[in-house]
Amino acid sequence: MKVDIFNTGKKYKVIYADPPWRQSKGGKKKVRPNSSGKSLDYEVLSLEDIEKHLSVASGLSEDDHILFLWTIEKYLFEAENIAKKLGYKLHARMVWDKVTGIPTAFTIRYGHEYLLYMYKGKFTPVAKDCRGKYHSVFREKVTKHSKKPLIAYEIIESLYPQANRLELYARNERDGWDCWGNEV
Repeated sequence: MKVDIFNTGKKYKVIYADPPWRQSKGGKKKVRPNSSGKSLDYEVLSLEDIEKHLSVASGLSEDDHILFLWTIEKYLFEAENIAKKLGYKLHARMVWDKVTGIPTAFTIRYGHEYLLYMYKGKFTPVAKDCRGKYHSVFREKVTKHSKKPLIAYEIIESLYPQANRLELYARNERDGWDCWGNEV
């Protein structure tokens, strides 16, 4: 269900966010000769705007709640610092092995993204039948630029099956989740 995070009184136990970190398309390539330095296919935000949205969402949450925050290598430390500034503590850095990846500056292939598993207040225990069930590294092949893997939703839903969940920067609606984003 779509929700306006600036105008709701609902409280959430889980926040899931995939911020549009500021970047552009990679360098010129034979297969994409017109992509060098061009904007992405979606609006990107400043670190200040991302922090503002996370702060608003945190204000909509229960005192003890969980944040799952996507970030890329380039913004790993900034993402952690923003969350820590807002009072979150890091529980784990989960890694999505994308199977393929982007060869940055034609050096190594960045084939992963981070899903930061953080909490505010007291850590909320996971469902008993999920204790130790999931690994910190999960693998799912990329299907579309910036589209996150379905397994991430499945992990979160399994860990916190009864939780009120909010997805920030959502592109689609998903059963059992409230969503906010300019592409929903």
